[in-house]
Amino acid sequence: MNKVILASVVVAGLSSSAFAVGAKPSSSTLTSAVEVLKLPSENRRMVIQGQGDKYYQNFISVAFNEEQPMNIRWRALMAAAEARGEKSTPDLLKASSHKYWYMRNAALVALSEVNPSQGEKLAQKLLKDKALVVRSAAVGVLEKSSSGDVRDLLWEELNQGYNFKNAQSLWIRHQIVEVLAKKPLDRETKIFAGLLSDKDDRLHIPAIRGLEKLTGVKLGEGKVTKSALVGMWKDYVKKEKIEL
Repeated sequence: MNKVILASVVVAGLSSSAFAVGAKPSSSTLTSAVEVLKLPSENRRMVIQGQGDKYYQNFISVAFNEEQPMNIRWRALMAAAEARGEKSTPDLLKASSHKYWYMRNAALVALSEVNPSQGEKLAQKLLKDKALVVRSAAVGVLEKSSSGDVRDLLWEELNQGYNFKNAQSLWIRHQIVEVLAKKPLDRETKIFAGLLSDKDDRLHIPAIRGLEKLTGVKLGEGKVTKSALVGMWKDYVKKEKIEL
């Protein structure tokens, strides 16, 4: 009950003309916007859903304010997207090229929610982002796509140099194969088979899942070690003469 009362007080305090759309934010209105962002998620959502459009410019100002901490800037960008939906696309695209990784990441997450088609385009671009966490978020967004072109792009990214560090495979490669193995295509059989010999053994099990779906074959009934299962599948690939 106290939380609901708090949210109601904040709404009342923020409903002045100072929050009219297009108004230049003052220090007091920005402070009030930050207070909204500090509310518990349930109450913050109530404020945004009730009168969010009035606060939009203030949320955007907070998001791009370098004096604010990362968590507040993230919430501000997400709140702006929730407040204005697809109409927030221009500001989200602006944030997607920000120097800080968390702004690019937040922009991608928000855009994929309010404008899925633009979100997918941005995700394709951010697959090459310098920050691993942003690239990973991009893979997560593209998981929803059934496009053959997107699958080809993910396969292409699998062996890019920036997805290795000191010749060691980074975990995003496992994530990519996990995504691709969910709905594998016939033309990818030899690619999944080839991954059985990848130096990163985290790729082996998702590769096997892909092969199981493509061939309808399930090897290693009962308790079998991962290395033994991989060996069985290598033997199967050789026996069936699947070109690598």
